[in-house]
Amino acid sequence: MLLILFCFLFQLRASGLQSCVIVIRLMKDFCTRVPTWRPLSSWAIELLVQTVISSSIEQVAPYMGMLLVFKAISSGILLEDGPGLLDPCERERSDVVDYLSLQQREDITSSAQHALRLMAFGSTFEVLGLDEPVIEVNNNNGQQSASPQARKRPLEQEEDSNKKAKIN
Repeated sequence: MLLILFCFLFQLRASGLQSCVIVIRLMKDFCTRVPTWRPLSSWAIELLVQTVISSSIEQVAPYMGMLLVFKAISSGILLEDGPGLLDPCERERSDVVDYLSLQQREDITSSAQHALRLMAFGSTFEVLGLDEPVIEVNNNNGQQSASPQARKRPLEQEEDSNKKAKIN
């Protein structure tokens, strides 16, 4: 019965949020890959993502949704003295993550801060568990190259010889 209530409540609240289901899937994948996050229940993840995304003023893209979830957790929402994650299905005030130990709460908060830093500095692929993307850059000859050397500025000697060749 309680499971049916959870499903109904989730569908009612998350139906108008475009990226909510996508972010939930990404977060569940993240929780299975990162051992620190494994203690979080599926209901806690769904409720957390739905609460965070619904608090946004406008529609958010999945990337921004993940960023907002990590920001919320990084701010200490799961910590013992934090606001917690209230279960909307319970009559009394009860924290959905009440089963987590203090150490697990701190570890998850610290991990969220690390993931937030990675995303802020352009390493979202690491958070998502993907390989580093290869960026192909056109070199001076018009050919594509993926090597780091292609991204570097040419040496002054090469520039001078290229200028002389163009002038002659």
